[in-house]
Amino acid sequence: MFRFRIFSLVALTIGIISLLQMNACVKQEPTQVDGRNVLKIVIKDHSGLLETNDSLHYAPVPGAKAILKSKYYYQAPNQPATFTTVADSNGIAEFKNIPLGDYTISVEKKIPVLVKDTGDMDTVTVRGSQILNILDVETIDTVKTELAKASDIVINELYYCGPENKAHYFYDQFVELYNNSDSTRYLDGLIICRGLQKHKPNMDSVDYVQVIYIYQFPGVPKTGRDYPIFPHQFVVIAQDAIDHSQFVDTALDLSNADWEFYNPYYSEVDNPAPNVTNVIPDNSTDFMINLVHNDVILADGTDYYPGEVSDHGYQYYHIPINTILDGVEYSANPNSQKELTVRVDAGFAGVGISKYSGKSVERRTPGFDTNNSSLDFIVLDHPTPGYSHEY
Repeated sequence: MFRFRIFSLVALTIGIISLLQMNACVKQEPTQVDGRNVLKIVIKDHSGLLETNDSLHYAPVPGAKAILKSKYYYQAPNQPATFTTVADSNGIAEFKNIPLGDYTISVEKKIPVLVKDTGDMDTVTVRGSQILNILDVETIDTVKTELAKASDIVINELYYCGPENKAHYFYDQFVELYNNSDSTRYLDGLIICRGLQKHKPNMDSVDYVQVIYIYQFPGVPKTGRDYPIFPHQFVVIAQDAIDHSQFVDTALDLSNADWEFYNPYYSEVDNPAPNVTNVIPDNSTDFMINLVHNDVILADGTDYYPGEVSDHGYQYYHIPINTILDGVEYSANPNSQKELTVRVDAGFAGVGISKYSGKSVERRTPGFDTNNSSLDFIVLDHPTPGYSHEY
């Protein structure tokens, strides 16, 4: 009886303490009002085009346009809540009345430059991006700008691992492109390449990337105007532009894909979608990429040439770095050796994605690009060809 009373007293005491703690939590006043937070972004130029301010000890980017996009809040379906401002004379962009949460920040400015050969003036663009987590009443962070790439067309989503199935079916792979600009661009002559699955020790110093597939859009590179991609348009290129769910019920319906990879050098069915065509006669396979680790390259198509020959007699091709518009390396293992130079992609998309899991990788927001796929991409449980998100 005595022991029972001790246990009862202990239990009662614990219960009272827990109840008091619960009441204290319920009645606790909030420490701040959400939606009234301030974000200050210090924009520092690392392109070398702007001079360092001696008193600031960095090269500011005054007048840079800064765009902040929320990860969780939406102003309309498919439209993340967006805040815009312009940097002051010290290169500081300030946002007020911002809710707490995760954001992406993108900054951009056009800078006049003197063309040495002609003496004429031209303009170039510097850009920078960053991922932010706003947790405090006032947050201060830094974004570094670099010289922007020539193209506004980027790889926005990759689906490569295959659907959930027991038949080793992976023919519903696709590549999604996106026009990250306010102007019409053109797909004419662009090439999509599968990177060589091999670590090359000197890849960060040579002026090319090794590939094993080259598939090309029709038209003349750079000057062609037959195949537009409109501002903020998504374009899906399917390995096979058919309804794959007729073969595996978890596979994708890609019958409405905008384009299809097509190889005329072996007996492949040419489906109705327009073709992005294999240009290497020795390649007798469709545009199939590895289910776990590989890289995909988008280049302007103006130059590519034969490189090394493998020990098995397979011809590799070289894509000059200066023609590459975008590149994405993905790997299930974050500790894998890089197979794509850090000058094109400094990280890995798709960490943790296993074979036949039905998942894809997509940029955090359309077009968000820091040239580091570890930052730029997130994993989607279900692929969204054509950015067909539902909210």
